[in-house]
This record gives sequence, structure tokens and C-alpha cells, in this order.
Amino acid sequence: MKIRLAILTRNFSQIGGGAEKLAVSLATSMLDECAITVISQGFDESPTKFKHIQVPAFPIRTRWLNQLWFSWYTKRFTNLDFDVIHSYENITHGQVQTVSVKTVHASLKQGRISTLRIALSPRLQAYLWLEKKRLCNPVHHNVFVSKFVHDETLEFLPGIAESSVIQPGVTIPDRRFSIDEKCTARTSLGLRPNIMTVGFVGHDFKKKGLSTLLQALASFPFDIQVVVIGNPVNAHHYHELVGSLGEGKSCHFMGVVRDMTLAYTAMDCLAHPTTQDTFPMVVLEAMAHRVPVITTPEPYNNMGGLLVHRDNALLLKSPQDTQGMATCLCDVLENEELRQHIVQQGVEFAKQFSWDVAKQKYYHIYRKFAPQLNQ
Repeated sequence: MKIRLAILTRNFSQIGGGAEKLAVSLATSMLDECAITVISQGFDESPTKFKHIQVPAFPIRTRWLNQLWFSWYTKRFTNLDFDVIHSYENITHGQVQTVSVKTVHASLKQGRISTLRIALSPRLQAYLWLEKKRLCNPVHHNVFVSKFVHDETLEFLPGIAESSVIQPGVTIPDRRFSIDEKCTARTSLGLRPNIMTVGFVGHDFKKKGLSTLLQALASFPFDIQVVVIGNPVNAHHYHELVGSLGEGKSCHFMGVVRDMTLAYTAMDCLAHPTTQDTFPMVVLEAMAHRVPVITTPEPYNNMGGLLVHRDNALLLKSPQDTQGMATCLCDVLENEELRQHIVQQGVEFAKQFSWDVAKQKYYHIYRKFAPQLNQ
């Protein structure tokens, strides 16, 4: 007997941000166990896999008003015949709540935002009210994507409901891609086939550290190309840095790429000098595809506390460590023994977070809210 599961998210899309992709990936992995209905404003997945209930956009394009609207509009569906409602949004309802980013309570306290400013801001008041209703409801079960986010939330919002930590999952390809396959993938993406190719993945170029990568390349002694995957709306801010890369170096803004396996196949390494990430899926995905990763440690990247420098990843001192980035890129290109070691250990690290592991943990929580399945 399948669990009748409703998923609440404003945008159900594999090419959206990390939270949106998490929702799609988990739902896809649960299709054998659950009959899934997606309740969302945006939806670009197959209607043959998931039933879909469309939520209209709020007529005024203001994010916090749309958030209140989404919460109010979707509450009516809680009376439908679902066993479990799983929300990825800051809304008041849903038995299971996945928290994948820093909470508003933590952001405001850490930013030392004054009580007066908060009191005079309808936007902040709305977010805080929704968040407290969401996370402190005793009939909800909160799922945090990392222990760091859980502990941070508990510090600033001590009344949170029963909670678990379940890291996002990843699909592990069953083989390594050959040099010929890498060259073919690069040609398919319009890249030069035979030079070092660095991947950068993320919609928020500033937050993910694109400037650090481009500045490091200016001093890099070899020909190299960067493939930037993500919403290119802010690409024009980087034209000056791209123009100063020098001969033999190039940067390609690819926009959104649906076939990420093709993109990872093209990469010699992934550069992710993020300034703030809870548990970045892109790092896990790169490791699973046997791509060595250069990223930042805690507190910039909370996954960094689980990584070991020159073992399963290459870690920078900070998001601004341009010299460290250049050194790590040279290591990937020149030190074959180190590169192979990082690749192998990276795959082993990623295997700890496969979807087979993650979905079983979620399914155990779902069953708590569908007692008829235990009879």
C-alpha cells in the first residue's frame, strides 16, 4: 500500500536551486513507495510521474506577500485525502518540514538587526511568523539537511518541534567516464575538447565565489577554460574579470543545463569557493561523477566539516583565497596520484549520501504519520 504523499514547494524543478532540486530528487526516488501529488506554482517535471495541483502566483510580484499567499492558498489542500504532507516552504502547515537553508531567526540575530527595525518591517514580521508556525508546531516533524543548520536553529529558536537530520542524497553513476567521453562532452557544450576544464555551478555567482575563481585563473600558468552553469542574469558583472584572464584562458556562461551528467563529464574539476552553503548538492554530485572538488571549509560551507583536505577534496582557507585556488588547480592538473586519490575518496564520501539511504530515513518518518501502514 503506497503512502499518499503531498509535496508543497513553490517551484518543483530539477534545474532550480538546491532546495527545488532536493524536492524533485527525493520525490523521484520515492515513486515506488508513494503516490505523489505536487502542489506548486512552478512545475516542469513529467505529469506522467507526478500529479500536479497548480497554485496561482500572487498578483503583486513581492516575494514575502507571495509567501503568505502560498501558505494561505495551500492550507485548503490539507483537508484532502493525503496521508502525509511534506513541505519545503516557510508555511504554517505540513507534517514534515524540510529545512535546507539558514533560518530567518538565525540570520537576523547573527546580523544584529535591531528589534525596532524588525518591528517596523512587515516583510520581516511575516517571515518570522511563518517560520515560528512552521518549526515550533508540536505536530510537525522538522528535517534539517545538516547538523549545523539544526544546531544553529535550536540556538535561536529553542522551541522547535521534534527534528531529524537527513542530508540530501545523490545518484552514483556506475562507472568512470573516459578521456574520449570527456572530449565529446566538451564539444557538445561548445568547449575546446583538449584543455583543462573547470566547472562552476550555481545561480548566485557572487555567493558561490565566481570572482575568486576568475581572479585565480589570471595567474594560472596553463591554458584553461571555465564552464559556468546557472542563471546568467548577472554574467555582465564579470565581463571585466573574464577579459583580464589572458591568452589561452576562457570563461563560458552556459545558463541552465538540463543534462548535468554531460556537464560533469566535461569537467576536470569543480570549483565551489562558496561563501555560504548548508550542504551543497553540487559538491556531492561532482564527487559522485568522479570529479575532484575544490571548495571552502566551515563556516562558509557546512559540509566542509566532513571533508578532509587532500583526501576527499581540496579545501581553500576562505572564499577569497585566490592563491589557494590557483595552487589547487595546479595540483589537479599536475599531480595525477593526488587527483586519483581525491576522486576515489570523493566517490566513497558521496556513497554515504545516496538516495537509497536518504529515502529510507524519510520513509520511516512518513510512516509515523500514516499509522494504517503499520497494521
